[in-house]
Amino acid sequence: MVAARDHAGLATTNMAWNMVEGVLHAFRRRLNIEQALRFADQLPPTVRGLFVEGWKPGEPVANVGTQAEMLEEVRSLRREHNFSPDNAIESVGFALSSVVPSDAFARALKTLPPELREFWGGIGGPTGAQQVPRSEA
Repeated sequence: MVAARDHAGLATTNMAWNMVEGVLHAFRRRLNIEQALRFADQLPPTVRGLFVEGWKPGEPVANVGTQAEMLEEVRSLRREHNFSPDNAIESVGFALSSVVPSDAFARALKTLPPELREFWGGIGGPTGAQQVPRSEA
C-alpha cells in the first residue's frame, strides 16, 4: 500500500487501499476464471484477498476498453471516497512490481491476451520487474 500510495502521490494508505482495490477489480472483470486464478496465484496473500473480494465468477467478462474507461471504473469504487489519480493503474502496477518477483509477474502476464497485458504496460520498479510495453493509442 505504501508503494502504491507514494507512486500515486496520495496522502494516506487508506486512499491507496481504495485505489488498489479499484484497479484490481477493474482488471479482474476483464479476465476469465482461469486467467484470474493464474494471475491471483502470483499475488501476495493480502493483495490476492483484495483481488478476489466480492468476485462473482459467473458474471460475463467485460470488454477491455480504453485506459480512460478502466480508470473511470477504478474511480467508481466508493466514488465519494475515491481519490485515484490519473496514474492509478500505473501506480498499482509499480507497487505490484515491488512485491511480486519479476519472473512470476512476467509468467502471469504471458498467459494473457496482449490487450490485457497492456493494462500493466510500463511496469517497472526497484526490484527490476520486467517492462511490459504499452502500445501507443
